[in-house]
Amino acid sequence: MEDNYKGTGAVFVRSLLRSRGSEIETRLLRKLSPDDAERYLHTLAFHWIPIASITRIFEAAAPLAFPGNADAMRLLGREMARDHLRGIYRFLLRVTTVAFVMTQTARLWSTYHRKGAAYLAGSPDQKMVTLIVTDYPELPERFRECLCGYIVGTLETVGVKEIRVYKLGDTSSQWAWRISWK
Repeated sequence: MEDNYKGTGAVFVRSLLRSRGSEIETRLLRKLSPDDAERYLHTLAFHWIPIASITRIFEAAAPLAFPGNADAMRLLGREMARDHLRGIYRFLLRVTTVAFVMTQTARLWSTYHRKGAAYLAGSPDQKMVTLIVTDYPELPERFRECLCGYIVGTLETVGVKEIRVYKLGDTSSQWAWRISWK
């Protein structure tokens, strides 16, 4: 497996589950393969890990972090965005525009991924854009679902309301998310 995803997601999940008690983390570790458990336990934010591995970690962690919630993967992504954008960045995001944040979201793709390219289509002035990722055919569906929540969490930090994120007709040549807000 190719190491193509930044370890920040694993660090976030580890912190989130540990904050909910050691029993939750133990339950997660029982659900993971030995390789995925090793990555979960030892990945640091600057490490690179396989996208398939982090997706399995997210899939196992989401229902433990948000029990009984059908949107657990989206909620995990939302909380991860909030966590990543806390501190000084939170202040900066409140004084910036949605257009700037959305443009940066697309540009930051290469910070967290060694594969694919992201860009925006549409105009933030119309309160609707499409985030498109190309050249990443093996980007897992469940990771793409988690990304929906990450987008929501990011936009919430700039005070946007009524955020909707829809995955569009996925193809192996590109993935797309329609994003709208009020």
